[in-house]
Amino acid sequence: MSESGYDLESLAWRLRSIVGEENVRTDEPMSEHTTFKVGGPADIYVIPDDADEVHEVLEECKSAGIPYFILGYGSDLLVSDAGYCGAIVAIADGMSGVTVEDNEITCQAGVGLKEASEMACELDLTGLEFACGIPGSVGGAVFMNAGAYGGEIAHVLVSCKVLTPQGQVKTLDV
Repeated sequence: MSESGYDLESLAWRLRSIVGEENVRTDEPMSEHTTFKVGGPADIYVIPDDADEVHEVLEECKSAGIPYFILGYGSDLLVSDAGYCGAIVAIADGMSGVTVEDNEITCQAGVGLKEASEMACELDLTGLEFACGIPGSVGGAVFMNAGAYGGEIAHVLVSCKVLTPQGQVKTLDV
């Protein structure tokens, strides 16, 4: 049992059945997952590979009454030395798929924004140049409408697939 009263072993076992044995860690030092290299251990650290796994992981966390935090690149994130009581759902560690069709790049939420910008450049696609120095994930950039040098994600985004707090998957236009 954790200090918060939930059964970590039982939850870890259930999460492993969703994302695989190697994608669930307990007492994971958050200092290894933040750009400032600070933070104590997370009770559970989960690495989903796709949106369906994210949905299932969040449902398990809600069912167990465990708090969770969606982690992208951990840029500009400060985690207490005491750690995190709950589950860290690490998007950037697993959701890094990219597809290219004609003049559109489709990225999963965990793709690095810098990497997406570099891919666009290699494909002679313009508009994402402003993002080359932003140290975050595509998902985080979309969530906060990241921008710099007069550009912003809303200027190049066509749509995004989101998971609502109610567990619905929706595609939202820019």
